[in-house]
This record gives sequence, C-alpha cells and structure tokens, in this order.
Amino acid sequence: MVFTDFLGNEEVKKLLDTAFVSGRFPHAVILQGASGCGKRTLAKMLAQALVCRNKEEAPCGICPSCIRAKAGTHPDIRIEEGSGVTRSLSTQTVKDIGVDIYKKPEEANVNCYLIFIENKISEAAQNKLLKMIEEPAPNTVFIITILSAQSLLPTVRSRVQIYTLNPPKEEEAAEYVAQKLGVSMEQALILAKKFDGNIGQILSSANDESGKMQAFDMAAKIVDKTLESSEYGLIELTSSLIKDKQLFREVLTKLVPIFRDACVLRAGGKIMISGADSQVFALQILTMRRLSLFTDLAEDFKQKIDTNVNMTLLITDFCAKMRSAAGK
Repeated sequence: MVFTDFLGNEEVKKLLDTAFVSGRFPHAVILQGASGCGKRTLAKMLAQALVCRNKEEAPCGICPSCIRAKAGTHPDIRIEEGSGVTRSLSTQTVKDIGVDIYKKPEEANVNCYLIFIENKISEAAQNKLLKMIEEPAPNTVFIITILSAQSLLPTVRSRVQIYTLNPPKEEEAAEYVAQKLGVSMEQALILAKKFDGNIGQILSSANDESGKMQAFDMAAKIVDKTLESSEYGLIELTSSLIKDKQLFREVLTKLVPIFRDACVLRAGGKIMISGADSQVFALQILTMRRLSLFTDLAEDFKQKIDTNVNMTLLITDFCAKMRSAAGK
C-alpha cells in the first residue's frame, strides 16, 4: 500500500500493508487515537486502496476509482458519523447500515463502510454493529475510527483488528506544517512542539487563528465605516456576515474590547487591550454616553445571534443601531 503524506506510525502501516498485499485485509478495523492524529485520513486512504483498480500500487491516486474516492463520490464507499449536539452515532444510523450492506458493490469488489465515532455510541447501536461484524455480508469491510476502543463493548473489540495511531515525530510534523501553511521551519517547530506533533491539532489551531484575524480586521473596518457620513459602506461591509453566523459572533467578540478601550481612554485611562488603537482614537469624537451604547449593543447582539433569527434582518438591525449609537 502507498501511504502518501501519512507520516509516522510505521508499524501500523507495515501491518496494514502486509494484510492488504496478502489479500487478508480484516473485514473490520478500528483505528484509535487522539483527535487530530489522522484516523479519518488513514480510514479514507484504506478505503481508496480497497477500491483502487491498480492493486500493485494502491491507492494509485489516478485511476477513476481513486479519483472518485478522493472526491467522496465513490458508490462503494459510505461514510457515517454522529450528528446533533452530542455527535453520537445513532441506533437508526447503524440499523440503516445493516440494511445497506447486502447490496452488491457497484464498481469495486468490496463495499467499504467508514464509521466515524466522534463522541458516543449507545450500547443498543453497538449491539447492532456487533451483529454485522459477527456475520459480515460478502465483500464488506468496516473501518471504524474512535478516540479509544475501550469505550466499546468487549464483544465488539474482540471481533475487530485494532490499530493505535500516534502523532509523527515533531521534526516530521514541522516539515509538513511548514509546507502546508507556508510558514518558516522555526515557526513550524514551535507549533509542532506545542501540539506534540499532532498535525490535525496544529492545522486546526492555525485555522482558528486565521478566523480570529479575519474577525479582528472586520471589527476594525466596522468601526471605521460606522463613523463615516454614508451608511452604505457599513451595509456593504457587513453583507458577507449574513451567511456566516460564526464569523459575526467572533466579530462582536472583537468589537467589545475596542469599545471598552474607547471608554477607558475617554475617561482618562491609558491601558488598552484591543489592539485596535487607531479605531479607539477615532471613537474619541463621541461622548462617553454614546461610547457606552456601543458596548451594550455588541453584547446584546452576541445574545441575539444564538436565537433563531433571520440573519439578514439581524445584520440590518445591527447596522442601523451602530449608526444610531454614533449619532449618524
């Protein structure tokens, strides 16, 4: 098997490769390990190899089956995961899989079921899964990912091959991250050490920081547009927030310290924490009463955003009240 860009875990990769090449790949596999260590990535890679048309170098990445597998459209690969607040895999979902497994593969020689257990799976759902594993349908492979197999019933664990994934070495992770994010090796090594080489957690953290910077930039621009004579600049700027509730929430979070800094400066204080000095100074044209309105307004909309409200109306109302608070 070819494990392109899947770092570390040499022993696990060797065992999986041996099983695949010998034609004795297990009908049920569990990949366990910490969040971000690559369980889902490896599960998809294994499924791609199983449907690949080039068995000498699978997954080849270029055959029609590999292309569809990478795009998530291969008819013989099905992905199931938990849903809702608890991200729990429901009994109904497992029941549906039990009906589906008796269909013949459409293109490959095998049906692959990738079952991602993000959080919990009930005992009832586990028992249904156990029945499918104990009496597998022909040409069916289950690849299950979970934080720890110990959270599953002993009977389930006893009927699957369990592989434990660990993050790669920090140096390996740093090289990958430096190339992926376009940062220096020095920066990448700092991140790798911070997250013990866990590439998933490193990339997730980088995305979070990127989102925070986007929110900060948007918050600063909102202050600037609010103080302009025309109302259209603010409306145009915030239109993108209508379809991004999470970004609007983060923008409001960034606005609060800007307004608080403006109040502190207006009252004669000097310590500022928002990092938006130019906007804080620009707000000094307003009275303390108006500045305090901004802080209350941002906090108020942070609460409103979590209600079942029309986002277009919410953003429009936000713009109107921001302008009103500025006396525009």
